[in-house]
Amino acid sequence: MLIAVNAGNSHVLLGGYEEDVRIFAASIATDPKQTGDDYACKLRQVFDLYGVDAKQIHGAVLGSVVPGLVAVLEQALRLLGVQDIIEVSSGVKTGLNIRSEQPRQVGSDRVACAVAARAKGKLPCVVACLGTATTFTVLDAQGALVGSAITAGVRLSVDALRAQAAQLPAVAIEAKDEGILARNTVDAMRVGAVYGAAAMVDGMTERFAEALGQQPHVVMTGSLAPLVLPYLRVPCEYDAHLALDGLHLIWKRNRSNR
Repeated sequence: MLIAVNAGNSHVLLGGYEEDVRIFAASIATDPKQTGDDYACKLRQVFDLYGVDAKQIHGAVLGSVVPGLVAVLEQALRLLGVQDIIEVSSGVKTGLNIRSEQPRQVGSDRVACAVAARAKGKLPCVVACLGTATTFTVLDAQGALVGSAITAGVRLSVDALRAQAAQLPAVAIEAKDEGILARNTVDAMRVGAVYGAAAMVDGMTERFAEALGQQPHVVMTGSLAPLVLPYLRVPCEYDAHLALDGLHLIWKRNRSNR
């Protein structure tokens, strides 16, 4: 079995693959204070939960946007007996043409998502990932990564607003059926967060279409994507495991002869 690990600012996503089949997908909280031993215990618990014998794991592919977490997760995997580990960084073959002034600064999560989105064959494409940050990754008709946009995530934006505006309350970021015409402060903050995020995805997609010269296929992913999906006007596809599938494809490209 191959283990794909996508470490983000809020969660570490885990996926187990046998050949081309995803056997399980799981998530644990990101905690930079945890040691390799701590994460090894957490990983073992996840494997036990899904009936995975660590001795059956032949390799792992690791992507992280938290630099300090890479060595910790590698240590955790090695403690569990996984020796063949690929870190998604410069030098790793992705098959992706990244047309950026600084390709090494493109996050491994966005690279993985782009690889998986391109493999779907629906190009050009925009990947909108709604997590701690909201990111847009744009692929042209040839599958090259030609553009990006990054902004604060939905929850981060609300937290920042509350921190700077003393009279605003803490609110749960969730959608309700009352519609867009909020009649109190709490609902107004929810409307601003959820409908605002949906409007941003719609608007950015329209602008990307203008730049590309044709309407792109839109793939939504990220932990907060399900919250926004019902309010989008642009047609889209939702793929919760896009980054994990992309990491799996990167492993195959680098270990196809094994």
